[in-house]
Amino acid sequence: GTETAEFAELKTQIEKMRLDYQHEIENLQNQQDSERAAHAKEMEALRAKLMKVIKEKENSLEAIRSKLDKAEDQHLVEMEDTLNKLQEAEIKVKELEVLQAKCNEQTKVIDNFTSQLKATEEKLLDLDALRKASSEGKSEMKKLRQQLEAAEKQIKHLEIEKNAESSKASSITRELQGRELKLTNLQENLSEVSQVKETLEKELQILKEKFAEASEEAVSVQRSMQETVNKLHQKEEQFNMLSSDLEKLRENLADMEAKFREKDEREEQLIKAKEKLENDIAEIMKMSGDNSSQLTKMNDELRLKERDVEELQLKLTKANENASFLQKSIEDMTVKAEQSQQEAAKKHEEEKKELERKLSDLEKKMETSHNQCQELKARYERATSETKTKHEEILQNLQKTLLDTEDKLKGAREENSGLLQELEELRKQADKAKAAQTAEDAMQIMEQMTKEKTETLASLEDTKQTNAKLQNELDTLKENNLKNVEELNKSKELLTVENQKMEEFRKEIETLKQAAAQKSQQLSALQEENVKLAEELGRSRDEVTSHQKLEEERSVLNNQLLEMKKRESKFIKDADEEKASLQKSISITSALLTEKDAELEKLRNEVTVLRGENASAKSLHSVVQTLESDKVKLELKVKNLELQLKENKRQLSSSSGNTDTQADEDERAQESQQMIDFLNSVIVDLQRKNQDLKMKVEMMSEAALNGNGDDLNNYDSDDQEKQSKKKPRLFCDICDCFDLHDTEDCPTQAQMSEDPPHSTHHGSRGEERPYCEICEMFGHWATNCNDDETF
Repeated sequence: GTETAEFAELKTQIEKMRLDYQHEIENLQNQQDSERAAHAKEMEALRAKLMKVIKEKENSLEAIRSKLDKAEDQHLVEMEDTLNKLQEAEIKVKELEVLQAKCNEQTKVIDNFTSQLKATEEKLLDLDALRKASSEGKSEMKKLRQQLEAAEKQIKHLEIEKNAESSKASSITRELQGRELKLTNLQENLSEVSQVKETLEKELQILKEKFAEASEEAVSVQRSMQETVNKLHQKEEQFNMLSSDLEKLRENLADMEAKFREKDEREEQLIKAKEKLENDIAEIMKMSGDNSSQLTKMNDELRLKERDVEELQLKLTKANENASFLQKSIEDMTVKAEQSQQEAAKKHEEEKKELERKLSDLEKKMETSHNQCQELKARYERATSETKTKHEEILQNLQKTLLDTEDKLKGAREENSGLLQELEELRKQADKAKAAQTAEDAMQIMEQMTKEKTETLASLEDTKQTNAKLQNELDTLKENNLKNVEELNKSKELLTVENQKMEEFRKEIETLKQAAAQKSQQLSALQEENVKLAEELGRSRDEVTSHQKLEEERSVLNNQLLEMKKRESKFIKDADEEKASLQKSISITSALLTEKDAELEKLRNEVTVLRGENASAKSLHSVVQTLESDKVKLELKVKNLELQLKENKRQLSSSSGNTDTQADEDERAQESQQMIDFLNSVIVDLQRKNQDLKMKVEMMSEAALNGNGDDLNNYDSDDQEKQSKKKPRLFCDICDCFDLHDTEDCPTQAQMSEDPPHSTHHGSRGEERPYCEICEMFGHWATNCNDDETF
């Protein structure tokens, strides 16, 4: 029985563990799904932000381009003179500087976004690792489930094979402990994964919604905890009610014990009355020697009564023992109830079974005691009726014996009178014999007669004595009869009193039965409530553990939120600073545009004045056109670079976890950065050349005003000689970049393999590459050079 109970407990524990594991797995899956969804949402939000920023930058670039186009159109229409065109070139240079600064800022922003994308890619990789870990955890959980199912099968097999139950149970418990250790290890791994996940989540920006949800969940959990605490208080009050009911049951048992004691006292009184009757009967037996058979019958009946009384005493002792056993069992019940309150709800079912068994025993014992009382009553009535009939029979027999003795006395008297008559006749015969016979015969006859006379006298004396004895016995019997009648009356009165008491006792037993039924109903209800209380206690413990976990998670989320708020405040400050700087730059550019517009108006007026005077400016018009064409080419290059940057961004967003493409994208970003640096150097050279051109125009204007055209020509020839004597710029064919190093001094040349990579120059090897000494660039000759090409 104990082994089956242990196996049942093992089964219940295994089922509970399996259910708990299933709940934990489901909770983990739900958490992982929610976290994945949140990460996906955050990634989508980041991508949307990136796209928005890129679109804003593109819009700003397009707006700047549109402004540039408009300005260029205006300048193309209004650029008729060299001074105006030079002013416009200066404006464009400044605008290009602003654009370059903006491009630099945009490159910084793009670098930031690329770093953010790299961080998000690392987070995605971490998420993939988490997913792999979760999948491994799921597979391990599945294995554990399979192992649990195998363990259940083994338990069933163990139930069939009862001989090897203990050893197999110990092995199963060891396996379960090992599995529990595995589960704890898995939980620790999951906790580590969750910690990693939390550290990843710290770097994400949108956690306010999660925290709000977590706070709402915490509030709901607190509410549920408050409800469970209230329920626990209610259950404690109900348990107090149960203990008060048990105390009432104890009081009822004490009352029952007092009634049993009263019953014992009544039985002792009956036993004393029986002993008196036995003594009286013994005296009657002494007095009535002739009625031995009747007395033996009476003795047998008395023995039967004694046996009945002994049986009743045994039953009463059993009832007392049952009452004491009931009291002890109720005390055990109270102790177990208190223990069950301390030990939560483990032994409620056993106590319930014991209570039900004891209640059934109580009901059975109450029924048996009621039946015993009824049997006692019936036997008592039978005994009273039998004693009445026996007393009446004894009285009738005594009356018959009295009549017989009186008849015998009459017969003895008649025999005496007959004997006296015979004596007189004998005397007469003796007298006659004396006369007729001799003296000897007469003497013999006389002796015989005297002998007969003495014998008759002796018999008369004996009869007198017996008669006196019988008379005395009659008197004693009459007295005893009177006493017996009185005792019978007393016993009748006692029987009526006992019957009344038995009726009262029966009514009390019925009331006790009703009270016991009510208490059993209350106990069953309380047992159900105890079971519910145990379940609610288990739930409340689970809720307490889950609440503790939620509190820990909430504290972690609070810390994360504080860090995210700090980062958000820093980000907002940076964004505000960037916004302020952009607004300042916009205001500066707008002010510059207004100033330049005013200067343009002034220059237009000056151009109208100088239009007729400045004939040499027409020759520079072609130079300006070539500069504009070169500017268009540069803008196309800038657009191509921007398209390459967009493609790089798109490839970065599409291949967020691909490390092979990351290197290509880094190379492309480096190439674009090199191109931007090259453009910066070209812009610096153009600014320098613009200053030279400005000086030339001033000198030309002064020469035109003073009539010194020869000096101007001489200045131009000197300038050309200076330009022809300039040193060539450093250029590397391998790196395809200026001003860093020569091809012979390239650092990558030492790292290159025996087969170097192809040059970026796609012309024929025998053909000489065109090189401009003015621009210091490949692609065109100095004769085809326009100084405004990079503008």
